[in-house]
Amino acid sequence: MVRFVVVGLGGYGLAHIEAVRWLADEGLAKLVGVVALDVDRQRRPDLVASLRTEGCLLYDTIDQCLSAGSSSADVLTVPIGIAQHVPVSIEALRAGMHVYCEKPAAATVQEVDQLIAAERETGGKVAIGYQHIYSNAIGQLKARICDGRLGSVRTITLTCGWPRSRQYYQRNEWAGRLRLGGDWILDSPANNAHAHYVLNALYLCSDDPVAAANPVQVRSELYRANPIEGPDTVQLELTTETGSRVFIVLTHANSRESGPYMRVECEGGRAYWQTDEGRTMVRYRDGTTEEFDNLVHDKWRYEGFRDLVRAIREDAPPLCTPRLARSQTLTVNVMHDSCPESGVIPEEYVAETEDWEIFPPGTKGKFRHIRGLDEYMRVAIEEWSFLSEMGIPWARTSRQKSVDAGRYVRFPGTAV
Repeated sequence: MVRFVVVGLGGYGLAHIEAVRWLADEGLAKLVGVVALDVDRQRRPDLVASLRTEGCLLYDTIDQCLSAGSSSADVLTVPIGIAQHVPVSIEALRAGMHVYCEKPAAATVQEVDQLIAAERETGGKVAIGYQHIYSNAIGQLKARICDGRLGSVRTITLTCGWPRSRQYYQRNEWAGRLRLGGDWILDSPANNAHAHYVLNALYLCSDDPVAAANPVQVRSELYRANPIEGPDTVQLELTTETGSRVFIVLTHANSRESGPYMRVECEGGRAYWQTDEGRTMVRYRDGTTEEFDNLVHDKWRYEGFRDLVRAIREDAPPLCTPRLARSQTLTVNVMHDSCPESGVIPEEYVAETEDWEIFPPGTKGKFRHIRGLDEYMRVAIEEWSFLSEMGIPWARTSRQKSVDAGRYVRFPGTAV
């Protein structure tokens, strides 16, 4: 069985522990260790006791784990802050381990390129945790695009609104930040909660079964209603190297949860993908239809872990490699170059309410909503229109530009 060590006894590390335990139940893997800070051990004594009963080693630090290298584990999972994804993953590769790294692969394309180089240099395997890439619904759509049933993608529209409170942005030191110390973070809906869906669109725009399409032209508008550095509302239009056009509106500052919704217009028909469960209807040009979703089993979100085990056993690449995931990072980088400053929503257009939050679950938080944003998003996606083009009084961007991303190699900057 493939031996896993998970970094973290809190946050998303808990999901990684659950995922590896699921693989263990399937007879595919064993959880042999967890890097656990003392504060998290104090918060979760029952989990600590159960891990020790299972024979897991509890490491105080990542370095302590890596010093043992591949003699103690085959895979390190990296559900930690964005700025640490690449350095920790590279250290693990050089220690002889494979890596399951949470999304996004990194904040900048130059960091992703460093990870790709380390992967090539060491021969280790790196899987990036964009859970929808491994899902049934996206896999079914990708197959129909690649085999010609749907054919090449002409256009995709994507929208998602998930309200998030002030405490969402206070849950760690990097949430809502563009930079932390000397490290880029570029936190936004497009680079965190909704990053899955951005990569979904890019993945479907390529008819190569193991590739996502790269953007070659990007224009964006960024806004924020919350007192943060980065945007909480993102709008971008991009053209890919495959000729597909994609239009995206994402926010954490609307008033009610909606989406994700994705409409995919192809040569051979249309696909309507919606909700995190991936409910999908395909309508072919000949009048036939199909429907499917992700709910093939209750642990579908962990299929990426199973895919990495397969890759290790077969000595083959995992599905979501750093090279594939780079297209989402490239999109985010060029998005920020297109609109370097987020427009601040004036207070008269913002309402603040208290409501139930999911970070942490079962608590209440203060939510800042942009008045009317739900309706503006609906019209914008229907009309393929930027908010600044709709006569909305607060929707102005001072430095917005279209950026050529065809040979983009470093953030911040422009194509070379």
